[in-house]
Amino acid sequence: MKILTSAMLVGGVAGGLGVLLLGLLMPRKSCPKCDAVLPRFRKPANGREAMLGGWSCASCNAKIGRNGKLIQD
Repeated sequence: MKILTSAMLVGGVAGGLGVLLLGLLMPRKSCPKCDAVLPRFRKPANGREAMLGGWSCASCNAKIGRNGKLIQD
């Protein structure tokens, strides 16, 4: 039982580090409207962004989906 617990702990830590590394190594997206670089770690501006992902450009206030394309409101 002690070995299983240790293996689960090591696996959880390794998996968490892997996800963090993937997030840091992915290329950054830029605003399709003004070409400003979007932040790597986003802070949702509203509930929609929090639930579905995406950004609001700080430069031009454009709404950008999580795929990097402009959202038409």
